[in-house]
Amino acid sequence: MQTISNQKSDLSKADTSAPESHADQLLQLESWLPYRLFRISARVADVLNAYYGPKFGFSRSAWRTMAIIANRPGASAKEICQAGGLDQFSVSRAVKQLVELGYARRQAGRSDRRYAAIELSESGWSAFTEISDVAKRLDADLTSAVSEKELAALDSILTRLDNASAGILARGWRGAADAPVDPADATAKRDGR
Repeated sequence: MQTISNQKSDLSKADTSAPESHADQLLQLESWLPYRLFRISARVADVLNAYYGPKFGFSRSAWRTMAIIANRPGASAKEICQAGGLDQFSVSRAVKQLVELGYARRQAGRSDRRYAAIELSESGWSAFTEISDVAKRLDADLTSAVSEKELAALDSILTRLDNASAGILARGWRGAADAPVDPADATAKRDGR
């Protein structure tokens, strides 16, 4: 029986490079568009978070939630989830945080008590305006790297990519061209089920 230290040394000796026959099939992360877009977004979001986190005391998901509420006053938690690509748990925590800090308030529905419209408070609007000013400056700094013509083309391209990604989400991974077969499906087909 191997000890843990022997197992670790065996792992460190393992060849972790891709077999040459498969090297051309590897996903090159640095050229994968979703990863590239994520990196750009994450860098700018980190800088913005360094501003609003210490100053206003809320999380990144609270900021995203606040921005959605500002653009959709009276949105429900479900609508915030859909608009921001956030999960229900994150939105629930973000709304709770914003309410506890006095930046937002919940308005219970009259006909359905489970429904709550979320709105920014006066201090929430003030914080949102201040953070938005910083976000706009960061956006201007980022987009200064391209010409107006390139920016217009990029905007058009991003709109098309956004629509394409919505289609991909609706179809799921199985809808992707030449997507790998789910092993359970392959086994069922092989066994005649």
